[in-house]
Amino acid sequence: MIRLFLISVISVIFFGALYLNQEQQASLHFFWGMETKPLPIHLIALGSFLIGLLFSVLLFVPGWVRSMLDRRKKSKRIEALEIDIDKMRSETLKESTPVFTPTEIEKKTDDFS
Repeated sequence: MIRLFLISVISVIFFGALYLNQEQQASLHFFWGMETKPLPIHLIALGSFLIGLLFSVLLFVPGWVRSMLDRRKKSKRIEALEIDIDKMRSETLKESTPVFTPTEIEKKTDDFS
């Protein structure tokens, strides 16, 4: 919740600064003497924000997919182990003999009651 609040505050500040600087212009100078025509500052800032967002998504997605596949594989393994445990429990219950067997005296006393 705090993270969402901080992201929203930073976004409001960022877009507020862009709104206040709409009339200012700048040109970008690249390598080998290339440059752009004068562009509004808010377009340059917004473009750099979107490029950074794209790079962060490209860096985040492979790890996310890897963790999803790993989680799916481990959950299938857990399900298989739980099935094995249930089978072993049912087999041991079928094969087990009662621990306490009533003696002849106990059988006779039960008949009277």
